[in-house]
Amino acid sequence: MDKILLIKILYSAASIQGLFLAFLLWRTKNNQPANRILGTLLLFISFHLILVGFDDREFFMNFPHLSRISWVIGTLYGPLVFLFVQQTTRMHIKPYWKALMFLPFLIVLFNLLPYFLQSAEEKRAYLDAFETARQDDFGWINQFVSVVHIVFSLGNLLFYLTWERNQSQEFSALEAVRVKWLRQFLIFMFTVTLFGVLIFFARTWNIAVLSDIYRFHFIGVVLLFYWLSYKALTQPVLFEIFKKPPGPEPLPVAPTEKKRPEPEGDLSAVFERVKAILENDRLYLKTDLTLTDLAARAGFSRNQVSQAINTMFNGNFFEFINDFRVEEFKRQALDPAKQHLTQAGIALESGFNSKASFYAVFKKKTGMTPAEFLERESRLVS
Repeated sequence: MDKILLIKILYSAASIQGLFLAFLLWRTKNNQPANRILGTLLLFISFHLILVGFDDREFFMNFPHLSRISWVIGTLYGPLVFLFVQQTTRMHIKPYWKALMFLPFLIVLFNLLPYFLQSAEEKRAYLDAFETARQDDFGWINQFVSVVHIVFSLGNLLFYLTWERNQSQEFSALEAVRVKWLRQFLIFMFTVTLFGVLIFFARTWNIAVLSDIYRFHFIGVVLLFYWLSYKALTQPVLFEIFKKPPGPEPLPVAPTEKKRPEPEGDLSAVFERVKAILENDRLYLKTDLTLTDLAARAGFSRNQVSQAINTMFNGNFFEFINDFRVEEFKRQALDPAKQHLTQAGIALESGFNSKASFYAVFKKKTGMTPAEFLERESRLVS
């Protein structure tokens, strides 16, 4: 099959996949506005993918007003990714910083505006001068856009990793899944961007081998679209655009009691109260329980509860809560009334958010798999 035809088919199929996912993200009523920002990003990239796949003289001579559009929309990717991360993590960013992120877009738009205002015939005359148009394709504007891509991709990743490190004890089980995915997404975006920019400059400077695969420099975007679709299908909790697997209804957290005076150095008292509340109210069954929720329920500050857990339990909040969930699983798994449920089903009823996290936590805590535990208990009973 001809290489150009293969690229058109490959990019077109991925673009349709991206548009479909963007539609699903836009129509869902959950996780707004984060989902809509991601949907808008996928919409722009899908359109860009079509322009790259059909990037030849004949196509743009037929549709001259589509020429140079990709130069502009490319400057929106970095800011949109940042806004998506900001909305997902609920980071507070001052409005003027958000506005400044769109400065590269305005710079490129301002420089290309005279071209966009030309008539179709004027654009065709320009595109017909192939060598001049080709030189501009690899000129300062696209070089500037490529640098912007790298700066934003790396900046978004580093900014997020800093936030994740500072907030690691605040995550609920549900948020932990999303945090892990968000890290993977940003790493994926940076890798795809780095590959595309590397191939672009290789073509600009006529570097052998790398410049020969220039038409495939968007292949990473194709993989990104299918990876996102796979994640949306296999982990619905990330976007909630598909029906969630059945699980227990979350327990309501009781209204926050009047805050008690903070005990002076009595971490043991804080720990015992927190532990009693968890045991009595079974708050560990809430998949979205956070350190802040628990601290508010106990009537202490978040830092007090965190310090008490770290000192008295010798572990972090996440590990502390999962200990309760493991014990809950053991109780339910040995309950004759629960024998009709699968191990994964019991894990969900015990507060775990996914089968994978349950197996990992259970093996780490007990040194055996759930099946091995149940087999051992069965032998002891008999």
